[in-house]
Amino acid sequence: MKRAAESLRRLAGRAGWPFELVFLALVAGSIVPLWLVRHPPIEDLPQHLAAIRVLHSLHDPAFGLAPYFELTLSRTQYLAYYLAADLLAYPLGVVHANLVLVTAAVAGTPLALRALLRALGRDEKLALFALPLAYNAHLILGFFNFLAAIPLAFFGLALAVRLRERFTRTRALALAALTFVTFYTHVVPFAFLGLGAALVALGGGLRGTVLRLATLVPAGVAGLVWAKRSPAGQATTTAALGQPDAGPQPTFASASEALRDLPGWVTEVFAGERDAQLFVATLALFVFAVGLGARPAAGDSAPSSEDALRGALTRRLALLSPLALVLYVVTPTGYDWIWPISARFPLLALLFAIPVLPAPRRFAGVVLAAALSVVSVLGFVEAGERFTAFERDEVGELDEAIAAIPRARRVAGLIFDKHSQHSKFAAFLHFVAWYQAEKGGAVMFTFADFPQSPFRFRDDRRPPRVEPRWEWMPERVDPRRDLAWYEYVLVRGPAGRLGADRTLYEPVFRGPRWSVWRRLDFRP
Repeated sequence: MKRAAESLRRLAGRAGWPFELVFLALVAGSIVPLWLVRHPPIEDLPQHLAAIRVLHSLHDPAFGLAPYFELTLSRTQYLAYYLAADLLAYPLGVVHANLVLVTAAVAGTPLALRALLRALGRDEKLALFALPLAYNAHLILGFFNFLAAIPLAFFGLALAVRLRERFTRTRALALAALTFVTFYTHVVPFAFLGLGAALVALGGGLRGTVLRLATLVPAGVAGLVWAKRSPAGQATTTAALGQPDAGPQPTFASASEALRDLPGWVTEVFAGERDAQLFVATLALFVFAVGLGARPAAGDSAPSSEDALRGALTRRLALLSPLALVLYVVTPTGYDWIWPISARFPLLALLFAIPVLPAPRRFAGVVLAAALSVVSVLGFVEAGERFTAFERDEVGELDEAIAAIPRARRVAGLIFDKHSQHSKFAAFLHFVAWYQAEKGGAVMFTFADFPQSPFRFRDDRRPPRVEPRWEWMPERVDPRRDLAWYEYVLVRGPAGRLGADRTLYEPVFRGPRWSVWRRLDFRP
């Protein structure tokens, strides 16, 4: 009984059971908006679902995917996410498999931060700072691989700290595996994990340093192979090195533009002012923690050797947040098909600042935790309201439109009405990919031609290549010339030239927002 009680106390951590219950309730609350609707206003979500469908059902004749696609798993650095989704799709289906992974990314970030705080001997209540950042631009844009790699990076740093305190083979193997998986989830959080783990590994004797650094070798080798052999890796390397004669030129933002756009790359993602106000409140609480927590308490005793080591490791990890801020200013906004680049770093700068924040003591700490809880809940309510209103008021008769198209067909999407009154991004831009996710076949616009895709079109059964930003300019598409490869066209908004010539297309479904048109002279 005594041993069980001690195990429960360790599980609750230093902050105690009241905090544990509040923290877990808030983490649970953070994922509720994701489960409220089937069609949230997340821009790239349909493309991810379509990709998972191709991986999961490539050889299922009911979806008719094999004639058009071939797997290119060695090209993508997003392998871990898509393979996990493929496995989960067996019991859950494609949509819910992806939803589970997104849920894990959102809930996993505060949990991983708490694990790092615990490893560093810091106040675990600081993990509450991650919760107001849950509904950020990268989530609403649908950058799921990036988001999934963030908690992996923080769990990896926590493990690196534990390994620095006491080397064991189990910890070393676990860290090697975790860094490897993080690399194959997204390269940016992996880079911060690699740097942080290397900083933590230094010291304690040459042999110990070498053994700890050796845990990074498998992921490092994978990174070198990817950078040299993968088109995506080559393009990423070129963008990072800024090679002037290597093809497309990177684009940059001025320092003033970067400062102006910064809130929009964090949590100012919904229409209206509420999320902007919550972002300001979150920053104010960061300042509150720094201001009140920076004062030493009277009577602090000299730290133990264990606490001294943890303090030194915390100071090393403190380099990651300012590094992310610098990278936000100096890296390109985009390069060729790689976008965004610099925009990845503001969220990381805030998250990496959390483990090194000074924790306000006593009553000030309670006030800080309460304020963070209130701001978090208000943010979750805002996200839930926006998600619900988007599906109720704007998604419209999408399911009926998709139902009007037979399985495994070629479908183009002309999304004239791309935007939503609830999201600051183009929420409907990729909605044609919902057809491929549910019924297979081939669609346009698609990420299949992008180097980071885990599959590509077969050379003998591919659609005509489209110009960059094709999906943003449907008014430029000539239906007679540009859409001959497709049997059906899914349209959001007025049909324009598509409906003008009834000798070429006939409507098979027409609703207030969506319509479906079948090409009369289609030849498979």
